[in-house]
Amino acid sequence: MRNRRDAGEQVHKREKFDFEKMKLAATHENTAIRKQSFIEYFERFSEFPSYLFDNEECIDARLRETINDLLQDAETTREIRKGIDTLLQRLPIGDTF
Repeated sequence: MRNRRDAGEQVHKREKFDFEKMKLAATHENTAIRKQSFIEYFERFSEFPSYLFDNEECIDARLRETINDLLQDAETTREIRKGIDTLLQRLPIGDTF
């Protein structure tokens, strides 16, 4: 039996998560594509896909650039800024922004 919904109620179905698509976008050479991917990933999972980059000894250049782009964007939300702060606490200490 189907659930019935009021005629005025909208149903928002989240698109199925496609890891490979996200990985390609999050590591893309184009900074705008990468930035948008990070925003979408954060909105879905409340974290950033930093695990896609080699950050063992220092922050990956693409990740650093994406973080800088987000921090410099006046439209970056408070939640994303807090997420960046949390991420930076987990990354190598030698790197600062």
